[in-house]
Amino acid sequence: MGLEICGRWEAVGFSCFTYNFLPDGKGFYSFFDAKKEFTYTDNGDNVIIHFSGDLMKSTFKYTIEEDVLLIEDSFGALVKYKRNKEEL
Repeated sequence: MGLEICGRWEAVGFSCFTYNFLPDGKGFYSFFDAKKEFTYTDNGDNVIIHFSGDLMKSTFKYTIEEDVLLIEDSFGALVKYKRNKEEL
């Protein structure tokens, strides 16, 4: 599993939406005051996320350039996230 995706990523213009990828293959997606936990597998150009409570896993294509993550949303549109250097 690559470590490049690990960290906290905030949606550009919407810092209330964050992906939090932990090095152990777990993480959570935060939105406002809610949090949805997941497990993930990083394949380098896509990430397979299994959100807790969901029956199916979801695969999202992504690229990382410096401190910017471009990742598909559930509709296939690219969303821009910026790495937050603070601790998770």
